Amino acid sequence: MNKLQTKSYLEAVTRFGNISNAAKHLYVSQPYLSKVIKELENEVGVELINRESNPLTLTYAGERYLAYLDEMEMIQQKMEYELQEIANLEKGRLKIGVNPFLASHTLYNILPEFINSYPGIEIELIEDNANQIEVLLANQKMDISLTILPIGNDQITYETLYSEALYLAIPRSHELAHNNPTETNQLPFSIHQLNNENFILLKGNMTLRTITDKFFNDFNIVPKPVMETINIDNALYLTNAGIGLTIVPKSVKNKATHENIQYFKLDETHYKNNVVIAYNKNRDISKAASVFLNLAKMRFKEHI
Repeated sequence: MNKLQTKSYLEAVTRFGNISNAAKHLYVSQPYLSKVIKELENEVGVELINRESNPLTLTYAGERYLAYLDEMEMIQQKMEYELQEIANLEKGRLKIGVNPFLASHTLYNILPEFINSYPGIEIELIEDNANQIEVLLANQKMDISLTILPIGNDQITYETLYSEALYLAIPRSHELAHNNPTETNQLPFSIHQLNNENFILLKGNMTLRTITDKFFNDFNIVPKPVMETINIDNALYLTNAGIGLTIVPKSVKNKATHENIQYFKLDETHYKNNVVIAYNKNRDISKAASVFLNLAKMRFKEHI
């Protein structure tokens, strides 16, 4: 029998002082009510009703049992209320994985609107490199991730947010910067002139570094690494200071305000930044994650 229904039976017995009146109040027969209470006492292994008293009262065990049922009822009501809040996105938690580049150059386009629309949803950001984010997502340690293709784990699926071109950033003091920049897929100078040039590179565990290395390997270019960093903005600052060349996505280029950099577009058919929202295909996506995903797709739909 439902424990909360049992609670109403015990309360009726203590209120009316006898089984007969309690049964009438509950619209059940007297034998049925007596049987239910006896079965309950057998189940818990102790008498709950003091049958020697007139009117009937609860034993100490009965009082404690009823007190616990009161607590259970309050907990159930609280649970139902909280689950309803979660269902209505009034409360909840969303774990988002993101790499440092996307945290500063893409996530800011989505997160403020989501937070303002759903202030009761707690956002937990897990910032790490793309490889580690992929591992955590596969192990269901987060709800979704904002990441860059390729993704190597077959447990993970994704939806595209946008694709963007990559640009070679060259200090204006460099002789290659004297060429006229173009938005075509052809650099206005021989790619092999980049051989042995100073480059500020992202660290090897970052996806953009993987794309950069592919560009170098495709043309047998051997760069001279001046520094490796996890922060793409640092790379641009150093390029602006004339320390070396670097490669950045269009979104970074468009936000930058450096005056001493000339940008040259790479061949977009082979080298581009594919930004996606990924999630574990073996796990149902939460309502909060689904809303975040749809908001992100709406925000970037003109880029797809």
